[in-house]
Amino acid sequence: MPDISVRNMTVRDIDEVLRIDEKITGKPHAAYYESKVASYISRGPDYCLVAEHRDHVVGFVLGDVRGWEFASELSGWLEIIGVDPNYQGQGVSRILMNELCARLKRAGVAIVNTMINWNDGDLIDYFHANGFERGEYVNLVKNLAADEKQ
Repeated sequence: MPDISVRNMTVRDIDEVLRIDEKITGKPHAAYYESKVASYISRGPDYCLVAEHRDHVVGFVLGDVRGWEFASELSGWLEIIGVDPNYQGQGVSRILMNELCARLKRAGVAIVNTMINWNDGDLIDYFHANGFERGEYVNLVKNLAADEKQ
């Protein structure tokens, strides 16, 4: 799609970001989600981006640069990416992903991380198609509700 532009996300874009996310997930998000987006924007404005088509927000990505969590090197993190369902399949997410990765690379980042549900094959395929591979970390969980039943 040739007339897509990418710019830094601002707090004025949060309502549009939440609208797109609700269209994708079918679920409205609480005030927590709104404050999380605002926090990402204030921490790393160069890694929180929106894609626009004719001055209308059609996609977004929240990213960050972090390091030393779990003894990892300084790296980029892709927290969430979303594209309005009316614009999916038209290259919007690839444009956003490429811009985010270019900005992270300019910041000296060599690795970009994200986390997804291992059972979501479509999402795994999407990230594989965008150059992501399985990393070296394994997610472990402890079910505290199960502890209460024992």
